[in-house]
Amino acid sequence: MLIPPVGNELGAEKPYKAKLAAMVALACAFVIGIVNVIWTSIFRTSWSGLFTKDEMLKSLVASVLPIVGLCELGNCPQTTGCGILRGAARPVVGARINLGSFYFVGTPVAVGLAFWLKVEFSGLWYGLLSAQVACVISILYVIFKCIDWEVETLKASKLTSLEMSNKSTDEEKKGLLVLENQNIDNVV
Repeated sequence: MLIPPVGNELGAEKPYKAKLAAMVALACAFVIGIVNVIWTSIFRTSWSGLFTKDEMLKSLVASVLPIVGLCELGNCPQTTGCGILRGAARPVVGARINLGSFYFVGTPVAVGLAFWLKVEFSGLWYGLLSAQVACVISILYVIFKCIDWEVETLKASKLTSLEMSNKSTDEEKKGLLVLENQNIDNVV
């Protein structure tokens, strides 16, 4: 959804701007999610008419579109939160949260509701909704409680200085090779 410039601000050694970028992006993501809930609720009866004339299918779509909107309310900040974690050099945390939420929360809930409790098609969407809720809560917990923005700035500074020293070492090696080749050409 929204990829905030968190990594840029951390690399520029501006922890408060990185945190502000993260908060603004999350606020925008929640607003977009709320818009999705509103439009899926308002257009739930007419949306499927654009694609089919089948009345049974139209009623099925109308029954799940509000749930789909709620899924988007979770999906927007979840995706933005993963971008924040990636910008803070923690993509593995986001990947683990996604894995746990979708496979260990969402899938069992979806299968249980749809097939064992006979909630059917809506049960699958409630499973996705439960995964989104677990995912967004976990990501927001990590962002708000586990990230120390000043420490992340120091880590970014270390990472970029390490990268710069590796790059200069590589450039020096290339430069030496060029000088060695020029000396060989002069000798011959």
